[in-house]
Amino acid sequence: MSVSSGATRKELLAACARLHHSGALQPIRARWGPGLPRRRWRMGFETAPSQQESLASALVALPGCVRVERGSEPTGQCSVWAEVEALDAGALERQLAVLTLPPTYRRLLHSTQGAPSGPCDDPMLASLVERGLPLCARPYLRCAQRLNRPERQVLAALRTWQRDGHLECLTLAPTPTRSSSDGLLALWRDFDPDERMRSLLPSIRGMEQVLEFAPGGADWPWRFGLLVMAPETLAMQRLAQWNAAAGNTILPDRCVTLRVAVPRDAALLFGI
Repeated sequence: MSVSSGATRKELLAACARLHHSGALQPIRARWGPGLPRRRWRMGFETAPSQQESLASALVALPGCVRVERGSEPTGQCSVWAEVEALDAGALERQLAVLTLPPTYRRLLHSTQGAPSGPCDDPMLASLVERGLPLCARPYLRCAQRLNRPERQVLAALRTWQRDGHLECLTLAPTPTRSSSDGLLALWRDFDPDERMRSLLPSIRGMEQVLEFAPGGADWPWRFGLLVMAPETLAMQRLAQWNAAAGNTILPDRCVTLRVAVPRDAALLFGI
């Protein structure tokens, strides 16, 4: 970075420190790799209008929460939807235990397979690099001092994690904008689109997720769902266009207008 910018290391470090103190730059953080096993769940909470905001705020505060959606429906019904990531089911339950309301619906979205080793065997170091190393001349030494270890031991562990695919990299990046966006969640209980219908799904502009599960139970009663990122009227028009093109006459059992917030770039998996 010093060579490419033409600045000395001291000048570059001072500039990064100023940007960090102003809130424009994040600390040096770990980006976990595909070899680290973890799971992501999608959840829904039925709530009274007076409780929606406090519940959404409590979900945002969960270290594993990567998405919160405030939902409303024409009937006046309110809900909050969230996506939460954790190393395993036990870590998820420890997070949900702080909420005053349990999830009404819950479904595993996806999981990353791998051996529970590497960072899982050293959660103290993993937690430090996940939350961010200081912007200083020797950040790994500062990290080692906090753990009362030699610096070479810290560096050796990080190199091993990267070699084994647990750690993708340590990154220095700008602080992202936390603006909200509009979306629509459409859910069908028994609808199972055929191959032709599925082939037309990419034509829905703004479609972010296709939710497909085995026949639902009490914890998630829907078989199929679509999440379209657009204001309600526009999202409904795009769904109607897909229905017409696909020849689908089965309307969603539930349509929820969403206000979507992304509280963090990635889940904090350690130190929970």
